[in-house]
Amino acid sequence: MSNPRFPHQCVIYRQEGATSFGGGKVKELYKGVCRKSSSTNIRTFNTGSNTTGKVDIADYRVSVPGIVKGIQKGDLIDVTDLTCIEKGMRIVMAEATQLMGGCTAVLCNTSSN
Repeated sequence: MSNPRFPHQCVIYRQEGATSFGGGKVKELYKGVCRKSSSTNIRTFNTGSNTTGKVDIADYRVSVPGIVKGIQKGDLIDVTDLTCIEKGMRIVMAEATQLMGGCTAVLCNTSSN
């Protein structure tokens, strides 16, 4: 049965033991329903002195039913909504709120480049 309050699917996970060369293993923290909403703003950061280093960042808020313990800044989230799949979004803040009956609000962002 679908829940209109949480119409999307999420997987929240952490890369453990990974280095810049790869490796490590994935620890799954949550897998289930969620609700993703996005900011209408896209922020642009320049990483160099010219536009070749330009990165666009989109911000999202993801809510899950109940409280999910152990989510930390830097964890990753994949969200499947009604139109697309966002993979590897980085969590920038996780907090327990009273939004929609006591759920965890996860603020995350993803780069479009």
